[in-house]
Amino acid sequence: MAAFLAAGAAGCFACTRPQGDAKKSETRLALARDFLQRNELEAAETEAGKAIAYLPTNDEAYNVRGLVHFLRGMGSFRLVEIDDCLTGLDAEALRTDMDAHFAKAEADFRRAVELAPDYGEAWSNRGVVANLLGEHDRAAEHLIQALSHPARLVNPGLSRAHLGWAYFHQADHVAAAKELRQALQFQPGMCVATYRLGRVYFAREEWEKAAEQFQEVSDQAECQSQEAALYLMKARVEQGLVDEARAARDACLKLSPRSCAAAQCRAQQLP
Repeated sequence: MAAFLAAGAAGCFACTRPQGDAKKSETRLALARDFLQRNELEAAETEAGKAIAYLPTNDEAYNVRGLVHFLRGMGSFRLVEIDDCLTGLDAEALRTDMDAHFAKAEADFRRAVELAPDYGEAWSNRGVVANLLGEHDRAAEHLIQALSHPARLVNPGLSRAHLGWAYFHQADHVAAAKELRQALQFQPGMCVATYRLGRVYFAREEWEKAAEQFQEVSDQAECQSQEAALYLMKARVEQGLVDEARAARDACLKLSPRSCAAAQCRAQQLP
């Protein structure tokens, strides 16, 4: 009986220790990150999987693998919305593929925060995926968690911009504007936050303020935001500035002529 109890105690002690090879896991994780930066998604997924196999508690490996699935989902989104503005069965098939990738991404990000509840970046990534899936209440919850753990958060300003976007889609324009302004305090001129603040003003029918935000984004070459050009055109129409609206429409059509945004720009009736 004493021997049995000793064996049981030893087994329980072993269960409390990390199981696996941390050094080999970190080596594979470094490779996965490198492949991810080079957009070699298949290789990144393979190496992240090996990192997890060597150490199932490697929270960062789950986050990297989640990013692989996220980027694949965004690739499908780009095919539907930007490259060809697909409709019908083609669009349906790609959206199904996109949702499947986002579901896998969510599963990996969720596992990362289960392993490390203070992993702010994984919480933020969960919020981004939830926003894309239209689950804006859940997105806000995840992003609030992310911002409560800034030590492991890559870009607090960007996470705050995502939180503002979640509030925007909940029609809470006051909270959305607050978060987006704070994001711009962290990073003045941030393309995402500036455009989204413009959308808040547009929803409030504050046309001049909206146009200012969209114009600022359009003037930044690094932003390349077709949506900003589209809404700048709409804001200029509401202001009665026909020439400026035409200029915004022309800019919209140049960026990606076959996109869904371009189709909306063409459909806009100008005086």
